[in-house]
Amino acid sequence: MHTRRVVGVAAVALLAAGCASAGAVSTQQEVQLGAQEAQQVDAQLPMLNDPEIDQYVNTLGTDIASRTSRSDLQWHFAVVNTSDVNAFALPGGYIYVNRGVLERAANASELAGVLGHEIEHVVRRHSVKQMAQMQNANVGVALGCALAGVCDSPAAQAAVNIAGGAYFAKNSRADEVQADEGGFQNMMRAGYDPRGMLTFFQKLLQEEQSGGGGGGRGGVSAWFADHPGTQDRIADIQRMLSQVPQSQLSSLTTNAPAFDRMHQRVMSLPPAPAPRQSSGQ
Repeated sequence: MHTRRVVGVAAVALLAAGCASAGAVSTQQEVQLGAQEAQQVDAQLPMLNDPEIDQYVNTLGTDIASRTSRSDLQWHFAVVNTSDVNAFALPGGYIYVNRGVLERAANASELAGVLGHEIEHVVRRHSVKQMAQMQNANVGVALGCALAGVCDSPAAQAAVNIAGGAYFAKNSRADEVQADEGGFQNMMRAGYDPRGMLTFFQKLLQEEQSGGGGGGRGGVSAWFADHPGTQDRIADIQRMLSQVPQSQLSSLTTNAPAFDRMHQRVMSLPPAPAPRQSSGQ
């Protein structure tokens, strides 16, 4: 799904130190900069840190990621405690999914679609390519709170507003299409029905069009800001589905008891904290 990437000083400096293209960035360097950025995200976002929920998301995500061409990475999956709908990936196999995604997913295949998409961003090294193309290594520290639309401290939120102090790299529409297409295949390799990707996208689009972009249990506006061309991408997924035999689709998993238990746990939790507003806003 989306990936608004965090680009920190250390990460960019690492790339600028002799990497003119993504191909020049080794896997070790990619994992190192991903770990650096994950530290910032973990410190700045309100992480859910619920063992039962985290275990399910990690199990599902790892199952999908282990069947990709980058099964050698040590993948990490975490849940951000905000009801806004979004997900993002950092280099090296760090995937974050907002609680709002878990709340809206109706079954395991819908969540697998979100994770499969984000995993594909890492497989294709989209964020690494973006960072390698940056000309200025002095871009400042990009704060993770902008990724999910929430901050864990007023100080962190205020820092986001410092002009020129942060650089956020979003995926292009082409990157999103690639992540959809690869995510579609990732789901099927892991045995999940890719129709879940379609139904989840359709659900978000319907909510956005009906004015459900914000408020209530959290909005979907951030999703559309970070995932351009959703309507065209839905058509692309429908095209891919039309090329898969119905008998094959019917053999794939749509849901599982473990998902239902996780989802019930999510819905039983106290409401996610509202995004904090800095003073004067």
